[in-house]
Amino acid sequence: MFSGLAVSGYSDLYRLWLADGRLERLTSDRYQDLDPTVSPDGKTVVFSSDRTPFGPGGARNLFTLDFTSGTISYLTYGDWRDDQPRSAPDGRIFFASDRDGTYQIYSVDATGAGRRETNTLNGAFDPEWVDADHGLVFGGFADLSYNIYLAHPVAASAARSVALAAERAAPEWTWAELASPQYARANAAPYEHKFSLDFAAGDAVVAPGVGSAQGAVFVFSDLLSDHQLYLLVSSFSGSGFGNLLDNFSGTAFYLNQSHRVNWGVGAFRLRGLFYEGDFSTLYDETSGGVFGEIRYPLSRFTRIEAEYRIEHSNRFDITRPDLLENGSTEFHRVGWLASNYVSYVRDNTLWLPTGPIDGVRMNLTGGLVNDISHGRFDTWVVTGDYRRYLRTSLRSAIALRLLGYYAGGERPRRVNIGGSWGLRGYPRYGYVAGTRAWLLNSEWRFPITDFLSIGFPFGVARFPGVQGALFCDLGSATTATALDRGTLGSTGLGLRMSLGAPLVLRLDLGYRFHAGDISGYALPSGSRGSRFVDFFFGFNY
Repeated sequence: MFSGLAVSGYSDLYRLWLADGRLERLTSDRYQDLDPTVSPDGKTVVFSSDRTPFGPGGARNLFTLDFTSGTISYLTYGDWRDDQPRSAPDGRIFFASDRDGTYQIYSVDATGAGRRETNTLNGAFDPEWVDADHGLVFGGFADLSYNIYLAHPVAASAARSVALAAERAAPEWTWAELASPQYARANAAPYEHKFSLDFAAGDAVVAPGVGSAQGAVFVFSDLLSDHQLYLLVSSFSGSGFGNLLDNFSGTAFYLNQSHRVNWGVGAFRLRGLFYEGDFSTLYDETSGGVFGEIRYPLSRFTRIEAEYRIEHSNRFDITRPDLLENGSTEFHRVGWLASNYVSYVRDNTLWLPTGPIDGVRMNLTGGLVNDISHGRFDTWVVTGDYRRYLRTSLRSAIALRLLGYYAGGERPRRVNIGGSWGLRGYPRYGYVAGTRAWLLNSEWRFPITDFLSIGFPFGVARFPGVQGALFCDLGSATTATALDRGTLGSTGLGLRMSLGAPLVLRLDLGYRFHAGDISGYALPSGSRGSRFVDFFFGFNY
């Protein structure tokens, strides 16, 4: 037995048959039905509901529902709140009620006759009868905290008796607002997919003597978010207007979530000078094409995603550090590419303002990019990212992450594992990158402060809470031409403060260490010392 929300938004009672999974709806009306408890003989259910003439004012009384006849009858009656009924083995019903000003525990028999069982200063709630020897278990508030108590009820001679009122009005009531033409039921009409702007953002960068870059993102959706549209545009402008148009990049993506199988289509144009993973892989590319995406949920937390992309690419590699002996020496590629990606995704995590605190996140992806103009594999990649969060208290947890990446082909794509979201204490871009990489993150996250208030003559400034993290990271990134890179590591203390999603301040203080030869990373001088302080923004991994 449980109380659940129907599609209409009303709270009704349901019975689930565990043997065959059959769901039976027991009530179906506009009243709020809560806290069902089945009688010891299994013939009736007692529940709390606002199906009383005092319901519009927030009152709730107890009712019985006969499984055989479906008849609903009063068990208590009055302008107060009777909640959390629980059946005892002898058929007596214990419940919490505020009829005397504060919540206390009461009990009644099948006729509604009973007595008050507790007389506490700060109230009592959530009762559960144990037995005659131990008495009653209930919740209460004392010493600035909620507690669980075990006590014997007040003696029958000292208890105040209660009884079901002899005269009871019908519970028929409705919301007065429904009489207004403004809220009256309207004629049904087909749902129209009208897009409205949900989010917009832009940025601009100016480099004197070089040029400027601009970008913007727009997100549109309908009322139910079944249909979403994403637009991204950017451009770099140099000395003239023609340069602005030539360096234009943009993406348009439509996502349909109206059915269980989500699907999307999009188109894009990409133009510019890029580096892949590290600064040694530099290339100029102009590409454009279309792509499609399908997402199939296996459960509430698990799904499979697939993407197919077809594009025309004109790419000139300024450097090719990935070239192997007797391998291809082509620096200019012009042709059609077909990309195929499949992913398995699982995510059931619970979050604090700074990031996940409990659950599992996992992403397994395999991809293949075919150069169909020249009949060869341009790139293939296999990657896995597994994250596990083990709670050590309500707001602390051990967070573990294991990432593996392997890419090959004519132009294998590199991944960067440095920075505050990866291997802390090392550069975010351009150095700790490769076509073969692994990363292990571990940290213990714990609260330091709930909030911090500083008084000023003009008032009090209150800052959000601070979360700490003791961390240790290990990782390595290599390529086919640089296999002798050693393992990098770091350990230290991290501090996190959420200023509101997605702005989370991150400060890491720690020590770097390594095993093996790390000269192949060509780390800058600032990243070779043992100590580091790193400031960044973003959620925890």
